[in-house]
Amino acid sequence: MEEQNQVSNRLNDGFDELTGLLNLKGILRLLTEHKNISGKTYSVIIYLNVMNFKAFNQQYGFAGGNEFLKGMAQEIQKVFDNDLIARVGGDQFIILAHSMEEESLLKKIKLIQEASHIHEKGLKMRIKAGIYLSTGDESDPVVMVDRAKIACDDIIRLYDKDINFYDDNLKKKNELRQYVIDNFENAFKQKYFKVYYQKEVRALTGKVCGYEALARWIDPKYGMISPAIFVEVLEEVHLVHKLDMYIIEDVCRDLKKDIEYNMAVVPVSVNLSRLDFEICDIKAEIDKCREKYGIPNYLLNIEITESAIASGEDFLGQQIKKFRDDGYQVWMDDFGAGYSSLNNLKVYDFDVLKIDMNFLRSFENNKKSKVILATIVNMAKELGMHTLAEGVETQEQYDFLKKIGCEKLQGYLFGKPTPLDEFVKPDDFSFEKCEDIRYKKYYHEIGEVNLLGSAPLKAKDMEVRNDVPIAIMELNDEDMKFIYANEAYIEFLHSVSINGFEEANKRTSGVELAETRTMRKAFVKAESNPNHISDVDVIINGNVVIAKVKLIVREGNKAAFIVVPRNLSVSENEQRLADNIHVAMAHVLGQYFRVDLFDEDGTADNIFLNGAQLPVADVERNTIKAVSMYADLYLYPEERQKFKDFYDMTTVRDRVDKCKRDYLVEYFHSAIPGDEGRMQMYMILPFYYNDRWKYISCCRYADEINDEFRQQILQKKD
Repeated sequence: MEEQNQVSNRLNDGFDELTGLLNLKGILRLLTEHKNISGKTYSVIIYLNVMNFKAFNQQYGFAGGNEFLKGMAQEIQKVFDNDLIARVGGDQFIILAHSMEEESLLKKIKLIQEASHIHEKGLKMRIKAGIYLSTGDESDPVVMVDRAKIACDDIIRLYDKDINFYDDNLKKKNELRQYVIDNFENAFKQKYFKVYYQKEVRALTGKVCGYEALARWIDPKYGMISPAIFVEVLEEVHLVHKLDMYIIEDVCRDLKKDIEYNMAVVPVSVNLSRLDFEICDIKAEIDKCREKYGIPNYLLNIEITESAIASGEDFLGQQIKKFRDDGYQVWMDDFGAGYSSLNNLKVYDFDVLKIDMNFLRSFENNKKSKVILATIVNMAKELGMHTLAEGVETQEQYDFLKKIGCEKLQGYLFGKPTPLDEFVKPDDFSFEKCEDIRYKKYYHEIGEVNLLGSAPLKAKDMEVRNDVPIAIMELNDEDMKFIYANEAYIEFLHSVSINGFEEANKRTSGVELAETRTMRKAFVKAESNPNHISDVDVIINGNVVIAKVKLIVREGNKAAFIVVPRNLSVSENEQRLADNIHVAMAHVLGQYFRVDLFDEDGTADNIFLNGAQLPVADVERNTIKAVSMYADLYLYPEERQKFKDFYDMTTVRDRVDKCKRDYLVEYFHSAIPGDEGRMQMYMILPFYYNDRWKYISCCRYADEINDEFRQQILQKKD
């Protein structure tokens, strides 16, 4: 701080009014005139850049932004208290520090990064730091600041790196970058830019269904210069559109040759930069080039990187629409590489989603990768988009992506990007290896099927639903209730004559039904083996239902279970099984000589009759009178009152509860001539249907029952 005060007396115009620190002019003058100050050498130059500061200003205003900067200046002064500090530009700082160990230096920078959170007001702020360590032989001290800034700028777009040292590799990269700036015009003239094609393969067939055109700079001095360097430079000097049109013209020229030589022609994807749309009418330029070579628009696909989409929402959306309205396909490239992927899908309309290769890099070791990839493909299909995965390198990746319905694949498994003149084999463009363009629409339609969705046959309507009926039921001691049911489950309830969620809960808690007891037993069974999915068969309002049940969690006296049912009585998909059940029920009825149905309203109906008896309900439907008439006709006098008491429907449910079974059984002797007093078994089974109790009565001769089974019944009766 003493040194800063010394300098301030001589450099009054070299200070920042907001923070009181040196400004850029002041620190550069200081470095130029006094590389050594008070006998101390400043050999460490740190360049700090506050990320997301623009958003901070927008949210908290300039006053809030100024408070943040003043707070940061104080934090930096606390950490580097014996060093020179300057604020240069709106959100950037320079620190001139004395020589120190790297570990100590990194520790101090991390203290500043942590201190920034004190002032960020909930909006995430990040501090990027570029560091240059002086070698002592710099002829111009300003170069040291430039190199620290270069190190900082090099990581601006990296999400996982906040500190960067200027080293030989960065020096070479910067020299190459400068070479690009000085020589790109000559590269165009000398045709150093070449188109490299990388195959796009149809997952279903394994055939080449397209190519991506990639720009490469083959330089006589440096060899192949990375696109990561020259594309960025051309964007900075606003000449990237010249490169992109250069590549597109080469592509159109190559396509024309393939057409003329009767080769198998497939679409080629070309990359556009955001600046292409801003600098020129890129669609008009592409149309002009395409028409010059007679190339139909369906042979050119337009790829736009996710980073290019990040700005100019309305403008870029209009440009994308123009391409799509005119028959071009527009693809989003590198999906998942940035922060705004999902928002871009909401704002823009794309034909194809190209899934960034980073999702496949940890494929074999990270199970989450498969879940994420499947989720992206499922989402894309539901949004009406097709999918292509980049970076496919193994057969295992191929097989998985094909299984989840990803339509197209690209990566080193099928070949590296290659110039046209290196496709040396005559059959590289044969119809055996390449997809016939006539089937483009055919495979396009197949690709619209969502193999991961619950309703692959339904048209896409942007409605979020699951056609699998799912409910969550809670068991609290003896009380049971629904706490969640999706739309498909509500439809299932309607199919079994239950009118919605509230009525379902009323049935589980208001009355003791056979179905409720069955489900409670199923829950106990499921909890006894929590890793197992239990199956339960249940009759609900006359419908045969099979449900799968699994324990989710238990806490104290509460347990939650997931229930997935199928109504076999109405499901077309289960028609064969439903028919089998119908046939089986007919055989079950055949075991009885009569089946009657009683209602809680006091009426009776005959359901099935097989024997010499009369359908009493045809003469008398009143339950009490019908039971009395039956007793008088078919039973001995001494058993008639017992029979009438047994068929007192007002007491059936109480008697069922007492006997701890779902039914009642009693035996009476037949008075029908010829039966000679044969013992008959009568069974009453209550059930709840359409908000009322009903009772099914089944009658058969006891001597027709298996002896062992009859003995069990008699024991239960005792």
